[in-house]
Amino acid sequence: MKKLYLILKILLVLAALIALGYLVTPPDSEVILTRPWLKRADNLKMTGTPLTISDGTQGQYGDDLRIGVGNIRIGDYEIDGVKETGVTATLWVFIRDKSEENKIITLYIGQSFEIDKYVITLEDISGSLVSLFIRDVSQ
Repeated sequence: MKKLYLILKILLVLAALIALGYLVTPPDSEVILTRPWLKRADNLKMTGTPLTISDGTQGQYGDDLRIGVGNIRIGDYEIDGVKETGVTATLWVFIRDKSEENKIITLYIGQSFEIDKYVITLEDISGSLVSLFIRDVSQ
């Protein structure tokens, strides 16, 4: 009888913890699903080369494009006039023999920019890893 009482007590505690987990979960899950960068169908249509770079390091694409990644943090940005708060990363972009083209830019997930003959899209930020999609538009 004591074992049955102990099992029921453990089940009651587990049920209370699950209920508490639901209570403290932020109620914005519906809003998150409407954010444009989470629409995976759009990302699958993208053509280009994926490049994943760790925070504090540099990646290379071809012979003339180098991208450094740093300052991954929660930041504020604006999408279609609506202020958002989310994860951002700062990229240091270098083009060989074209120092006037070099940029330091802070991006949020889903944002793209063009430099020299490349279009670079920040696809995802996962911990200290930044996933980019690079497309050569000169071809």
